[in-house]
Amino acid sequence: MNKYVFAYDGGGTKTRLNVVDYSGYIHYDEIAEGSNIFSIGDQHFNKVINGLFTSAKEKLEISDYQIDLVYLGLSGADLEEDYLRLNQACKKIFGEIKFVVVNDAWIILRSGLKTPYGAVCISGTGANAAALDRLGNKAILRALGYTTGTFGGGLDIAREALHYAFRADEMTFEDTLLRYEIPKLFGKETMSDVLELMYPKNTIDKYNLGKITKIVSDCALKDDAVSRMILKHIATHLALQTAGVIKQLGLEEQVIPVVIGGRVFDMEAKYFVECFEEKLKDKVRKAYLVKPKFTPVVGAYLLALDYMEVFQSDEIERNLIESGGKL
Repeated sequence: MNKYVFAYDGGGTKTRLNVVDYSGYIHYDEIAEGSNIFSIGDQHFNKVINGLFTSAKEKLEISDYQIDLVYLGLSGADLEEDYLRLNQACKKIFGEIKFVVVNDAWIILRSGLKTPYGAVCISGTGANAAALDRLGNKAILRALGYTTGTFGGGLDIAREALHYAFRADEMTFEDTLLRYEIPKLFGKETMSDVLELMYPKNTIDKYNLGKITKIVSDCALKDDAVSRMILKHIATHLALQTAGVIKQLGLEEQVIPVVIGGRVFDMEAKYFVECFEEKLKDKVRKAYLVKPKFTPVVGAYLLALDYMEVFQSDEIERNLIESGGKL
């Protein structure tokens, strides 16, 4: 009888579950809404994670004793108290089934690297960076937001875009295509009309706010100076944060791979990645960028194999690719 690994990639915008066997074949792949427990609360976290869990078991007609391990890469898993809360929440869902919770930065790192050595920079809904040396020592950002030092996610880009679009509208900064393109996103004509969606009560949710990120990328491709400025600003912060975790482990003079992940790094504006790489090499001159080979949720599966001391064979890699695990 087949045994399975349940692998989760739980982000702020979406949550993905893969059910994979030991040969690397993906039997189940489903996406639900975001599962950051600190944004949605314990009850909704349970609904998302347990909903995927139950649906997979029913569809595959498998029992709990066929599940060897549940491995969850979750946004919001930052401090010790975060892990306590997440482990308690997961215990209610999985019962006696063994599970492991890690920060989602580690699953993205593993999706791009086969060897346990390197760094990762994430820019998705939010931002994070982490590094791992050959002895297994780890460094990771607190990733608790701008006030505590972390900056550079898609929502940060969106907020910057709104800031400069409103400033252009009031003629306190140079003009920008953002002043014209952002209103179109919301079916409005001017930034004053957009303001009505934000004040006195903000009615723009994270999903629609995140759509502004692509507008910035598109405008940068049209040589909009303000959009390019925003992307350079964000890329510089991400580079400094990534260099920081590398320095924490004393690896700044080493040849080190840096995995880049998250939807911001997937934008069409190559200028963003080029700027990130340039600024990173100012601090870590032997760093080189790596695009993930597999999806982040497959990174969670591969970490599960590491945890169970199962070797990542060529057969496993072929099966992962053939069954849809390639990024």
